[in-house]
Amino acid sequence: MKRSDIKYRFFKILVMFIVGMQISYAQQKIRTIKSASEKALISDGDNVKMDWHLEAGVNPDIYYVNIPSQKSVIKFTTDQDELIINTQPQKKYDFVVLLNSKDSCHIQIASVLPPDAAHLETKNSYPIRVPFTLLNSRIYLNGQVNHKDVLLQLDMGAGTSVVNRKSSEKIGLEFSSHKMVSNTHGLNKERTSLNNQVTISGLQWNNIELTEVGNMDDSEDLIIGNGFFRDKIIGIDYDKKELTIYENLPNKAGDYKKMPVYYVQNRPMFNAEIVHNNKKYSSWFLFDTGRDGSMLIGNDFTGSKNNWEELNPLTVVNGRKIIRLDAFIAGVQFKDIVTNASNPAVPNAKASLFGNQILKHFNVILDNKKGTLYLKPNSLTHEPYFNYDSYLKQMSNK
Repeated sequence: MKRSDIKYRFFKILVMFIVGMQISYAQQKIRTIKSASEKALISDGDNVKMDWHLEAGVNPDIYYVNIPSQKSVIKFTTDQDELIINTQPQKKYDFVVLLNSKDSCHIQIASVLPPDAAHLETKNSYPIRVPFTLLNSRIYLNGQVNHKDVLLQLDMGAGTSVVNRKSSEKIGLEFSSHKMVSNTHGLNKERTSLNNQVTISGLQWNNIELTEVGNMDDSEDLIIGNGFFRDKIIGIDYDKKELTIYENLPNKAGDYKKMPVYYVQNRPMFNAEIVHNNKKYSSWFLFDTGRDGSMLIGNDFTGSKNNWEELNPLTVVNGRKIIRLDAFIAGVQFKDIVTNASNPAVPNAKASLFGNQILKHFNVILDNKKGTLYLKPNSLTHEPYFNYDSYLKQMSNK
């Protein structure tokens, strides 16, 4: 080989090495934005907006994309800068926020489900159909916890899986941790049991945390929520009293009214319209199948614009306005609902919601993969809910 050829090959290798180093550096280079405040804001797609607290001690501090199996546009906004990230499913994006020109806050945007997400295991073929019982507008399933028979409530408004304090000993749970729980008993630190197995009709979930609470009905042992199905499509058919788990969207969804959802602690939020004093309001509501009631107006609504001042109450009870309104869900009107509205001046983290006195009027398909809800009126469309006539009757008995 000629010396000139050797020099040429050496030069090619050297160039390739330098180019490779430059590519590697470009791949490792992390974007940096600035902030003079620990408060930031994350916008995820069209509907999710949430406050973010910058912490230099967490590396990385992870935000999980609301609907990770879909593309999204994430905007991370500080008082000085804004970063826009176009996410793809199963991808992670790292950047740094330089806080007060000295502290590096490492942030990761992860378009995946959180590592503690419940994972369904089954040998059954999809779709899988599970019978349920409807009692007082609530959905109940028969199942097992650690091979002990239990009665489970399917509560789409539940952000945490919980066990009835009266059932813990019967099931034989061991408690080694604690979790803060907000429910009708207020905000409390409750015992939590780790690494449990939950089974329902051939469906199995492992490593499930169960937090003990004292506000459940005596007859029910467990409450599970949509977190058990976040990578699945589920159907709730009140005509057949059947819960169905799908891998793919069924063809019958074309006969349903389609609408978007987003999630708060795996709990679906959907958009509906209410009419009060001849004024229309469009707002987001929690899809709360675990509430045996019609609805509730939370601070997310009453604290927006002049909504609280515009609500004309029938009466006021413990600072809450009792109001009369009409609601429109998936094109169906619910007249003269009587519900209570929270005073925005009183701290209250509860979201506005519709309960299952209303929601059970629809058969449901919830596509958790794409963040889409499908509703179709069913045979329960004439079932009663708490309305103005019910209110007058209740008041007359006082």
